[in-house]
This record gives sequence, structure tokens and C-alpha cells, in this order.
Amino acid sequence: MKQIVRAFLFLLLFAAASNTTMADEKANIVKQGTVRGRIIDVTKQTLPGASIYIEKLHIGVTSDVNGFYTFPNLDPGTYTVKVSYVGYSPVELKITIPAGRTLEKDVVLNEGVELQEVVVGGAFQGQRRAINAQKSNLGITNVVSADQVGKFPDSNIGDALKRISGINVQYDQGEARFGQVRGTSADLSSVTVNGNRVPSAEGDTRNVQLDLIPADMIQTIEVNKVVTPDMDADAIGGSINLVTKNSPYKRSIAATAGTGYNWISEKAQLNLGFTYGDRFFNDKLGLMVSASYQNAPSGSYDTEFTWEQDKDGKAYVNDYQMRQYYVTRERQSYSAALDWDISTNHKLTFKGIFNNRNDWENRYRTNLKDLEPDGSATVRIQTKAGTPDNRNARLERQRTMDFSLGGEHLFGLLSMDWHASYAKASEERPNERYIDFQLKKQKFDIDLSNERQPFASPKDGSTMTLNDEFSLKELTEQQEDIKEQDLKFSANFKLPFKNGNKLKFGAKVVRKTKDKTVDFYEYSPLDEDAFMENSLKNTVDQSNKHFMPNNKYQTGIYASKEYTGALDLNNPALFEKEQVQEELAGNFEARETVSSGYVRFDSKITDRIELMSGLRIENTNLAYTGRTYDADEDITGKTERQRNSYINFLPSLLIKWNVNDDFKVRGSFTQTLSRPKYSALVPSVNIKRSDNEITIGNPELKPTTSYNFDLSADYYFRSIGLVSAGIFYKKIDDFIVDQVSTNYEYQGNVYTRFTQPKNAGNANLLGVELSYQRDFGFIAPALKCIGFYGTYTYTHSRVEDFNFEGRENEEGLSMPGSPVHTANASLYFEKAGLNIRVSYNFASDFIDEMGESTFYDRYYDKVNYMDANASYTFGKKIKTTFYAEANNLLNQPLRYYQGTKDRTMQAEYYGVKVNAGVKINF
Repeated sequence: MKQIVRAFLFLLLFAAASNTTMADEKANIVKQGTVRGRIIDVTKQTLPGASIYIEKLHIGVTSDVNGFYTFPNLDPGTYTVKVSYVGYSPVELKITIPAGRTLEKDVVLNEGVELQEVVVGGAFQGQRRAINAQKSNLGITNVVSADQVGKFPDSNIGDALKRISGINVQYDQGEARFGQVRGTSADLSSVTVNGNRVPSAEGDTRNVQLDLIPADMIQTIEVNKVVTPDMDADAIGGSINLVTKNSPYKRSIAATAGTGYNWISEKAQLNLGFTYGDRFFNDKLGLMVSASYQNAPSGSYDTEFTWEQDKDGKAYVNDYQMRQYYVTRERQSYSAALDWDISTNHKLTFKGIFNNRNDWENRYRTNLKDLEPDGSATVRIQTKAGTPDNRNARLERQRTMDFSLGGEHLFGLLSMDWHASYAKASEERPNERYIDFQLKKQKFDIDLSNERQPFASPKDGSTMTLNDEFSLKELTEQQEDIKEQDLKFSANFKLPFKNGNKLKFGAKVVRKTKDKTVDFYEYSPLDEDAFMENSLKNTVDQSNKHFMPNNKYQTGIYASKEYTGALDLNNPALFEKEQVQEELAGNFEARETVSSGYVRFDSKITDRIELMSGLRIENTNLAYTGRTYDADEDITGKTERQRNSYINFLPSLLIKWNVNDDFKVRGSFTQTLSRPKYSALVPSVNIKRSDNEITIGNPELKPTTSYNFDLSADYYFRSIGLVSAGIFYKKIDDFIVDQVSTNYEYQGNVYTRFTQPKNAGNANLLGVELSYQRDFGFIAPALKCIGFYGTYTYTHSRVEDFNFEGRENEEGLSMPGSPVHTANASLYFEKAGLNIRVSYNFASDFIDEMGESTFYDRYYDKVNYMDANASYTFGKKIKTTFYAEANNLLNQPLRYYQGTKDRTMQAEYYGVKVNAGVKINF
């Protein structure tokens, strides 16, 4: 609380210093009035980013994400107001400001004549909303509207993000999970919902799982690449803000129904969606509710290899795996938005969103463990399953929710908004079961002539097929429960001045808690012979001639999921039960409070140059309790609670030069930060016995900080489109990596892999962004229905002062998570309701994890994605759209390689997915 008080004192002093102009005009304050309202089109759709300009006063504002605008501090009288929006005919109107009162004035814009000939509520409508928002913003922002998202075949927010300049996404089970902004790892960017950072459902990261949120539940995606003082500062790469659907201007009803097919599961999918919005009580109360449901049976085919070096330095495969996954992903999402206009100067709002994703997963794995250069190995055959009440599959249930109550108030010249919110994320994995059989001293011929596809074949009577020679290695069941909860309160104040300058200041408090609890048991059958005999009677053959890495790999025979799920493990007449203490050492409790205050001053240097200067102060208080494992006593104990706190002073300066109405130049300097992962800070020792790995926490970690410089120029075409170019530089200090080494001794045991996070040094990152989007009407009017959208980003990073044991003197290292090239392109056709689009995405490879030497470095391989979709829309009062779409037409695998490009670590294939359905808008 002391830091909040200090922040407020600083802000008030600044406000007092800036208030001199107001004191001189004190006599006129009572007489002044306000005009506020909403900018809409003839279909009653709101228009964010519209320009509203009062010529007499030479001042202007822009409408917010929901189309609202406000002009306070106006002398009574009549003014000419000009409203403009890309793709619409500009409007001039006269307004009369009453003394000491607020005038409500909504403005309706009409589409330009050329546009009306082409558009039936399609891609152009989405483009102009996004372009206007980008055009009006002071900072560098990329915007994707719901209309645009709907024109791509994207099922979740992560897939939609890959269409934005400078963003790369990393995949899991065929869907985008984490977003990387401007050549930085996902850890260095933030994801917010309506401006509030979303807690993470996973235990070892702060990153939000983007595949939790369906694309059709979001009104707008804003990627802020320059963070202003009134935004949370933990966004070195950028801030991805997801704006949920807002209450409408008029009644709105929409419904979606569709189905699909996946090449691996060979089962039908189901997609449903519904949205209802309206206004009640003389338009005083607005309501919008939405629901989305998706059920998608899918899966993947996977090969994985770990490489080692023999005594002569020659590479060989030490661990060899073939995996087959079957996953049913069920995604549910519900949202609600309300606004209550108490009076012309006071409004209350509520927004809430709940997301639930259930993954029922079975995995069948054949593993050649401890594979030596001479071909000797232990064969492990494993089934991952769950209990019958979870479909005999491992259930991973991830949930996020965010509920926010807020208010907007106008007290004379002073406007205020406040928000109180509660957010929660959780992951539950109940009754996760593994049954693992092994057969030692097997011999294999290892073909390493193609390191992209190493291949092992049995020799000398050896086998990798489950039979009566195998014995039980282990039978386990675990429960996992992860929860993160956030309580937030913020208040913002804004004071306008007569010359068009504005002072904004505020404060925010965020209280975070995160807890991870794992309970792990191993079971030993009392009659192992009878157990093995019964196991061999309940098997399933997973051999598959369509195995996508290559059909020469065949996964073979496994204990069936039904058999594994039905085992009565807690029956003492059948099994002996033992809690495995090592596996409990990853449990922790984390508490974090971030108190912040800021001041921001916006001024107009000239009629065409805008300047913003500001300072944000963030104070972070931490308290962590972890677990350690004592091998001698075979017990797990709590650590002492460790505390830490630090303050960051984060200045910023932004400038925008409006060369003319169509050409904008922006420049900025900002300072941002990224806090370490919760799990990295925990003072714990985490042992994963099955893989003989150990991870030790590091409570001494410092946050990563960055000095950011940006310069960009955008030209907006009179038709819908833009061309932009920008350059950015980041000086990043104390970036964090996991230091990894092999053969680490701890308490008398030697572990094959040791991991500890640490501040690894500093880095410089330089980047260039290019973007172009336009229809081809400038070539010939008949081509106006054809358009192109493309982006390209180049980043170059270099590590200095590298603090990684054994690698301190290396040069030429890139930052982990930093692809050099990212690009996307989309060619579209739209006319008379028919929309056809082909989209392509590319990202170059990048180092993902650093090993004890370059031989062990893990890289995320380059990717090429191609998608296609088509739709046809007809009707005026009731718009009906039939759509069809196909994802991953190139069958791009998730591929990691070790050290060199051709040395595969993992190659996981997901196949092509197709969907079709109908959308109806009333």
C-alpha cells in the first residue's frame, strides 16, 4: 500500500503542476458543456477509430473500440463537426453545446458509392474497422476485427493471431497455443482480456493458452506493439488485447452450425455458436450474450529422438520413440456484456467470459530407452489412459474466466473510469494413468543415413512388439490441480485542457495467487504373473499404414485403454499402493502483488504533431513456498517462505506526425519488463523419476527489462487499404533461459538431465516490419473485388554477456524464441456475397532451448502453413452465409531439431482439417 500512496502523491503533484491553465479559466468552468455519443453506420453497427474533428477549435478525438466518443470542456455555442471514416462518405454537422450540460449526439455514416457496389458485409467491412483503429491510434497497433477473423478458417484466437504482422505462433495438437510478438519468445509478451492480463492455466508458465478461446467469441484483437503508461508494462514483445463482445446499438441475433472432418481421427466434428444482443428500458440497458461449442476429434502421429555423442564425437540416437495420439478436444465458451446508462454522465458496465477446454487424450508409445551406439537398448511399451468416467482417457480440463465490473463517470471537466475484476485459470488432470512394460537387452540395427528419419529394426531375435517376454516396468496414477487467481482494481482519471491537451493518471492493484498440487502413486500387482497374463489378453494393435512421419514406423501392440482404465488400482487384494515422494516436489504456492501508478500527458505540438509523455511505476511483491525431496529419508518437505520485492520506473515518450490525412509517421521510446515464471522462482527441487530428470528453482531470478525504440510510417489509401513500414530496436537485459546439463549428481543420484532457470545475459534485437493490403481496383475498376493482404517481419538478435555455465565465451548467439523471418499473405475475392480466400504463413526456424553445448541446442523448425476458405452470403434483413474451409493443406508438422537442421528431435503430424456450415444473422 505504501507504493500506491507514493504513486498517487507523485501523480497529484504532476496534476497540480499541469493545472495552472485550468486555474486561469476557473470562471468559465461552470458554463462549459460536453458532447458525447456513438459513431455507427446505416446498419447500426458501431465504428471504432472514427475521426471526429471540431474545425473552429482545431481539436479532435477518435471513437473507442465500441464506437463511443466524448468532447468535454466546450464553451456553449454552435460548432461545425466533421466525422470521417475510411470507406465511408464524410459527414459534416452542426451541434449546439448547452451551458453546463451534456449533449448526446450519435452520428450515422454511409458507405462510399464505390464500396456499396462491392460489399455485402464482407472482408472490406472488417478491413476498414481495423484500418481506422490503427490509423487513429497514437502508438503502433495492429487490429483484427471479428469480421476479419470470420473470413479466415481460424477456430481459436491463436490461429487468428498468425495473420498479424510480426506475430508467430507455436503449435500443440495442431492448434496455435502461444503467440510470439516481434521476434521475442512467448514469455516476453502479455495476453489481456479487455485490458486485464489473463492468468495461465498451466503450472510452469505465465503464458495464456490461446487455444482455450474460440475465435468467434472475440469482437476485436488489438496487438499493441508500443505500450503506453496506462497499460500494464509486462509486455516486452507487445500486448495482445482480446476485446470481448460489447452490448450492441440495436437488437442483434446470430447463430452458427457446422461440422468437419480430420484425417487422423476420421470422425466428424461439431461447431455451434449463438449471439443475442439488445437494448431495453428506452435504450438505457444494453445486453449481449454469446455461447460457442466445438467438439473436434483429432490426434497426431509422432516420432521423437534424443541425440548423444560417442567418445569419438560421432552423433548417435540415445532415445528413440514412436507415438500415436488420439485426442477429442471439446471447447465451450460463454460471455456476457451489460451497460447501464444511469444518466448522460454516468454509466456502469459488466463484462464476463468463461472458457472451458476438455482434452481427452490417449497415447500409445514405443520407446527404445538408453540406446547405445552398438544398438543395444531397453524396449518400453506404454499406454496413457484414464478411468472409465473420463472415457478411459487422460482428461486435461483447462478453464479461464474473467469477470469485470466498471464505471464511467464525468464530473464537470474530470472524467473517471474504474474497474474491479476477478479472474481465474485452472488445470485439472484427474486419474491420469500410465501402464509401462519393458524388455531389456534387445539389439537393433540403427540406420542413421538419413538423420531426419533415423530408423531402428530388431536383429538377433530381438523385438519391440509386446509379448510374454516383457515385464511390468511401472503402473502409476496421478492427480494434478493447478489454480491461478487474480483480483484487480484500477482507477483512471482524465483532465482535458482548452488547447486540446489531456492529462491522464491512475493506479492499479493486482493480487495474484498460484498453487500447484500433484499427488502421485505407484501400484504393484500382488500376483505379477497373473497380471501380465491378463494384460496380454487385453491389447490393441495400433499399427497404421498411414503413419505420417513415414509408414516404415509402426507403433505396434499395447495394453488397451479400456483395460488400463478398468484396473481396480485401489483394491488392496490386487495391488500394493505407494505414494511417490519425488514426484511431489514440483508442488508450490505463489503469492504476488503488483501495485502501480502512472501519469500520461498528451499534447498537440502543432496542428499535425501529437506528443505523449508519461511514467509508470510498478512495485512487485513476491512470496513463494516450494518443496524439496530428501532421497535419504524418501520424504518431501516444504521450503521456508521466500520473499522479494522490487520497483520499476518505466518512462515513455511517443510522437505522431500527421503529415496529411492519409500519411502518418510515429516514433516512440518506452521501457517494459517481463517477470519470471512462477515455477522458475519457486525454491524447489522437482524430480521426474520416469525420465530421470531434475529441475531446481531459482528464487534469485531478476525480471527481464527492455528499452524499446520504434519508428514507423503508414500510408492509408483512399479506398480500403494501407502500406506501412517500420523499424524497431530492443535493448533487453537479464533475459532468462533454462540452463540444461547432463549427468548431474544430487543427493547421491545421477540424473541424465538437470535444469535450472537463470538470468543468462543481455541481448540486442533489431527488426523491420512491412505490411501491405489493398484491393486491385487501382489497376482497373473491374478488379476492385480482388485484393491482397501481406506482412513481413525481419528480426536480428544477438546475445552479449552470456551467463551460461560452460558457454560464456560463445559469440553469434540468437535469443531463444526469435525467428528471423515471419510472413503471411492472403489473396481474396469478394463480390455479390461470394468470398474466396487463400492464406499462407511462414516462419523461419529459431533456437527454442539451449543445451550445455551447441550439440544439445533445440530448435523449432521453420513452418509453412496454407489454408483456404470460401463463403456465400445472401439476404438483407436476414443474412445467411454458407461456408467451407480447409486448414493445414501442406500437412505441416511440428518439428524440432537438435544442433543441425537435419537432426530430427521431434516430428509430429496432424493432417488436414476441413469444416463447413452455415451462419445466420438476424
